[in-house]
Order: sequence, then structure tokens, then C-alpha cells
Amino acid sequence: MTTLSRRILFVDDEDLLRDTIKDMLMMLGYDVELARNAEEALEIARKEYFPLIITDLMMPEIDGTQLCKQIREINETAVIYAFSGFLTEVDSDQLKDVGFDGHLCKPVKIEVLKHAVEGAFEKIYQRQGRAANTP
Repeated sequence: MTTLSRRILFVDDEDLLRDTIKDMLMMLGYDVELARNAEEALEIARKEYFPLIITDLMMPEIDGTQLCKQIREINETAVIYAFSGFLTEVDSDQLKDVGFDGHLCKPVKIEVLKHAVEGAFEKIYQRQGRAANTP
């Protein structure tokens, strides 16, 4: 199997949270790019490939669900996680219908983040394996 990039695009409109999550992910050995809103995330995603994208759901102008739909048009193989403090109000089946692969609740502990990101990269490896084995 080819070596997979350990790159993550993290999207959130809260500066402190963005920096905190970046620090956590970098401590776990990942290369992290930050976007402060959906427009910036789309611009980055059009130029660079990210196997994992984690996005806040509640953002001004374009929310996380709309971002997920637009990311799917650019990168249909990415694993996309919703990230929100309001996930108890959102049905996980609705998130899947939109195109999310999973979700994380704010605030997130580093152990939970580590487990989620490792799981995401397992999905990515599986998707790449299927893609490589398809004629």
C-alpha cells in the first residue's frame, strides 16, 4: 500500500479553538491546515488534497452541512467529520445523509480526538484499498 498523507484540514470560526485543535493534532503527528470559514476551506480544498476534513457545523454564511456537500463535489473520497457543541440537537443519520462520515462533540478531549482521527485514517486506508483494487 502506498504511504498515505497524514494531512487534516480543520475548519472552525473560533480562533482559540482552531489553534488548540491544531496543537493537539500536531502532537499526535498530523500535518494540519486551518480554515476560519467555509469559503476559505473550499479555496484550500480546491488546491490541495486532504484525506481528512473536520468542520464546525455552526459557521456564518456557509454552515458545515453545506460545506460538506461542496467538499464532496471536490473530493468524494475524503473522510469528513462534523464538529460541534450542538450535536445532541442533530440526528447522526441526517449527518450521514449530508455526507459526513462521523462527528465529534465540543469540547473534545485529546484521547477522543486521537481515537476519531485514527478511525478516520483507517476508513481512508480502506477506501484507498478498494479504489486500488477496482479495475
